[in-house]
Amino acid sequence: MPALSVYRPPIDSGRPSKRRVWSNPELRSHSLLVLTPELIYLAPNTGAPRGETIAAAEGDGDLDELFGPLATVIELAAVQRARLDLLNNTLTLDIVRAQHTASRLVLTFATAEAADACFSRLWRRLGDGCRLLSHRQDWRPLVRLPLIGLAAVLAITAALAMLLSATEDMPADGAAASVNVGSPVVLSGPIAKLDWRWVCAAGGAAAAATQVWLYRRLTQPPVSLEVIRN
Repeated sequence: MPALSVYRPPIDSGRPSKRRVWSNPELRSHSLLVLTPELIYLAPNTGAPRGETIAAAEGDGDLDELFGPLATVIELAAVQRARLDLLNNTLTLDIVRAQHTASRLVLTFATAEAADACFSRLWRRLGDGCRLLSHRQDWRPLVRLPLIGLAAVLAITAALAMLLSATEDMPADGAAASVNVGSPVVLSGPIAKLDWRWVCAAGGAAAAATQVWLYRRLTQPPVSLEVIRN
């Protein structure tokens, strides 16, 4: 997704009264959605609508007659909040009708492209009285694992490098016997074949990879976009 600072709703190139239509299976929660400059029409989910129904909705057909008594009709002026969940392609509308009765409507789409398009058109038609908010995940859980991994890599690398460097500086067995000190530490197995310089190089590479992981966690895009009426 583009950076939030340049994310803007598209401008409708058609005439102001142009309708926007989404239908099942692209629209999963309902059978048909029509967005006009002032209203949202929704048909219950009864499967994919017929081609002539979609054509009438896109054209100049009477929407009240086309949708019938089971339709849900929402005035755009009543929409107080529209939230797009970027993870599951869900658009949630908070609506306040007459007498201040509040309700919530959830629209689910099959693809991110369809959800983005509906949110963008709706945002455009809600007008200038709305502002955009973004929601990012709490950064602390995101960076916990990368920081633990980085600390572990640095600690293990430092311990191994110091141990291997110290064994290199130890005197030979004969010289050590003439010195009144405890017996030197003797490494055995695969660790004895390691060189502290290679350990430092491998640790540096692992630390760099962990820092890239940390950077990607910190720069994740927002998980949702929200338009709220001022």
